[in-house]
Amino acid sequence: LPPPTVSRPGWGDDTDGIGQIYDFVRSYQLSYIRSLQLPTGAIKDNEGESSKITPYFAHFAVLALLTDPTDENIETVKNYMLWYFSKLNSAVTEFRDDEIPGSVYDYFAPSETTKGTYDSVDSYAATFLETAMRFAQLSEENRAWLAEYSDKVSLVASAMMATIDTDTNALPGSDANDCLSIAHYRYPVKYLMDNSEVNMGLKAAIWLSENGIISTDADLNDILERNTEAIKALYNAANQNYDYAKGNESDWSVFYPGATAQLYPCLFGVTSPLETRSRQIYETFNVHYPDWSSGTTYDTYPWTMVVYAAAVMNDTERVESYVRHIYELNSKGEQMGYWYDAEAGSLVLAIDTIIKNNE
Repeated sequence: LPPPTVSRPGWGDDTDGIGQIYDFVRSYQLSYIRSLQLPTGAIKDNEGESSKITPYFAHFAVLALLTDPTDENIETVKNYMLWYFSKLNSAVTEFRDDEIPGSVYDYFAPSETTKGTYDSVDSYAATFLETAMRFAQLSEENRAWLAEYSDKVSLVASAMMATIDTDTNALPGSDANDCLSIAHYRYPVKYLMDNSEVNMGLKAAIWLSENGIISTDADLNDILERNTEAIKALYNAANQNYDYAKGNESDWSVFYPGATAQLYPCLFGVTSPLETRSRQIYETFNVHYPDWSSGTTYDTYPWTMVVYAAAVMNDTERVESYVRHIYELNSKGEQMGYWYDAEAGSLVLAIDTIIKNNE
């Protein structure tokens, strides 16, 4: 399949074809994401009939759809949000009587059964809040639509807040009142990756609160400031990298979580891509994993979050290289192995970011 004919301002005559390749891959991946939505609004992880439905993964797919806010994509996002709202847990579920209200379990297609488990509460809620903010920022119509579900969005925000270690939260594990979040009550680990996402979730909650979509008694600005400082304090000067979790040092030779976690503070805006530390972390990552941009995988999954991080760092050369690799597959109607909705979503976010950085 040839790339579509496009005329994008800023590409000039696009002599090397990268503008058209970006558009082709982006369109292909957005179509793939839409194809994973069930009639209920849930978005499956992959094309398998009995695929898992992981809300955390779906949120990156939804963020990708919002970069191209056509009527079709907006409708897909709305249907997903309605599904998510319908799955919000109460304090008592069939699986436990001390659940965090506003948390959401993982499900399984096609009948949407659940085992009452999730990978985390903090990141699921935080990434949903980011999608809610991005959705509402697109138009007044979207903002008004979301405001109709203020109680639901507020419940999601309360779930995120319930995982943050403050002086008003008595959490399991290390109760240090440091404003770092734990994954969930049965796994009270303060991860760098999760907290970077929670940092963005707090920024989203502030915006949603200021725009009348959520209500909360928490001092979100103070918690955000303290969370930011606590994340930065996870930097281990002796190792010249961040601890991947509080009290857990990172090893660059361990791709996940040690190495990948290093990219998250910059990726989610805790630090700036212009900071010396951000550049040093990114450059060191590429020393240890030099071939990711050619399609080499260092894990079971492709980890296109790395491409997204490269785009945030404005590494045009590596992003272009990776997208060309994906184009070679997509132009033949193929995907890389273990290609989930989050892989498609993060790649689209990378393309959108690198285009905006170079306009």
